[in-house]
Amino acid sequence: MARFFEEDGKGALRRAIVAFEAGTSAELVIAVRPTSDRYAHVPALVGGLAAALTLAFLLYGEPEFRLHWFLVDPLLAGLAAAWLVRHSHALARMLTPRTWREEAVLRAAKAGYLDHGVAETRGRTGVFLYVSLTERAAVVLADVGVRREVPREPWERACAGLQAAVAAGARAVDLAPHLRALAELCADALPRGEDDVNELPDEVLA
Repeated sequence: MARFFEEDGKGALRRAIVAFEAGTSAELVIAVRPTSDRYAHVPALVGGLAAALTLAFLLYGEPEFRLHWFLVDPLLAGLAAAWLVRHSHALARMLTPRTWREEAVLRAAKAGYLDHGVAETRGRTGVFLYVSLTERAAVVLADVGVRREVPREPWERACAGLQAAVAAGARAVDLAPHLRALAELCADALPRGEDDVNELPDEVLA
């Protein structure tokens, strides 16, 4: 999280939200999470491998070891390895099939969309950007009012650019141009009215 928000990244995203909503009746909510799943299989796999390698060393290495070490050492090595990698983003990506990661991110994004009231604006014009750092993935969910008014193809291109940036390891400050592209599309299709009110918080959810 710290690296993603370097150089006042959280402030940059908040300013992007304010700029987004300055020209459109759409409401933007941004949530950033370190991960979308526990990926418990990762420490289990690494711990099991460490235990197996330790056992192999005890069996075939030199010198000969007493029998009680065959019970203690593989267990300790496995637990230590599992503990060390429990928060490894790189290993979670490497040892988890892409479809599993995508499903976890989409599931978490949909839950956040509902939990943060994005579907409850009076014009049904909420836009939810969910960023998950372990998976280097972003999901953009737009309510029916946005999907109805904003042209589909340019919207999907703008979303794809943002998602590609996150997949490449972009930081928060690097996402501003992509958010401006979304803002321009919303401003053209859903211009801000004189009676527009700010219905959702502008703070980044992290």
